Amino acid sequence: MNAIMYGAGNIGRGFIGKRFSLSGWNVTFVDINEAVVNQLQKDGGYPVYVTRGNEYVKEWVGNCTGFNGRDVDGVVKLISECDILATSLGVNVLPFVAENLAKGIAARYAAGAKPLNILICENLIGSEKILRGYVRPYIPEELVSYFEEQIGFVSCCVGITVPPTPKKFTDENPLAVCTDYYNELPADLTAFRPVGAPTPDMNGLVPFTPFDFYIERKLMLHNMGHATMAYLGYQKGYNYIYEVGRDAEIKYILIRALDESARGLAKRHGASLDGLMSFIDNLIPRLDNPLLEDTLLRVGKDTKRKLSPSDRLVGAFNCVKESGRTPAYLAVGIAAGLLWDCEGDDAAAEVSACAKTEGVAAALAKYSGITDDSDVALIKRFYDLLAAKASFADIIAALNEYAE
Repeated sequence: MNAIMYGAGNIGRGFIGKRFSLSGWNVTFVDINEAVVNQLQKDGGYPVYVTRGNEYVKEWVGNCTGFNGRDVDGVVKLISECDILATSLGVNVLPFVAENLAKGIAARYAAGAKPLNILICENLIGSEKILRGYVRPYIPEELVSYFEEQIGFVSCCVGITVPPTPKKFTDENPLAVCTDYYNELPADLTAFRPVGAPTPDMNGLVPFTPFDFYIERKLMLHNMGHATMAYLGYQKGYNYIYEVGRDAEIKYILIRALDESARGLAKRHGASLDGLMSFIDNLIPRLDNPLLEDTLLRVGKDTKRKLSPSDRLVGAFNCVKESGRTPAYLAVGIAAGLLWDCEGDDAAAEVSACAKTEGVAAALAKYSGITDDSDVALIKRFYDLLAAKASFADIIAALNEYAE
């Protein structure tokens, strides 16, 4: 089988492309980074360093090549001939590849109308509707039935951690990627086309329905936990996530925020709380991994998005409220997010400045959609403590008042 990996970044190479290769498929990475494309064409593969315990395990990903994404005609031909396609481009890039995808789909139709499933590996809620919506205006009317019935836009949940690769590895090979050991790719079973056909026999693929649970589990546990570590770690002057993982006070708040979120998710989805707690037990060592040199800046940047109503922290906060519980530990993470003004994250300055100049209530209403007086008061209490540089012992003492 021939697979196209649209995007040769760290997720594309370190996880999705690797899964394609492990499935025994030929992988073509489409990217506009000519240096990466040329290296892939030259080497036919690249190393992935997987962190296992206290060591890196080097794995070679083969059966690969690269293709220049600026060669539109060539990209269209690749899409017309491939057996499966995945995107890992970044949410903001998707609109710019929509026309290429549409042209490739039209070329497939002209060549015999084979079905195609596009795995969307962007961790974007509603990604299947969003990308299909970007592509649809470029589809000729006579192809709409084929587009709707034979082209699958499949949301996937990327749960692996892929931070910047240590320099010692990129010095040896510029395509090297460092990842944790996670190897599952949950995907929306109902989105595959044609409906009812067998799903691809792909290494690590976990087709599942209802898929919202997987998306929210990733967002409200993994992403929420990561963001909480970044924002609270910033208050203590740390630089790396693994440093935060060694801080007992932050770990106390983190674990209880994860517990709050898990209980909310279990009630919302009728899911097993034991299963969610098991997920957390496996997640904690991954968040703490000292071999992943993950910076607070990478994990915490873009608070305008990460404090938005449906995203990791506020989404979890609302889920817990919906279950009838008080999301006190999540409130601490949100409060710390409002104080995040880390150097190098220009986009965050807008949010933190709003909280400082217009007040916490105004910032929460504007960026998080939180307007309930009791919710605002809860978050503001911890914002004020953090802003006043209160000890974490005092913050934990305040949190204990909300114990249930």
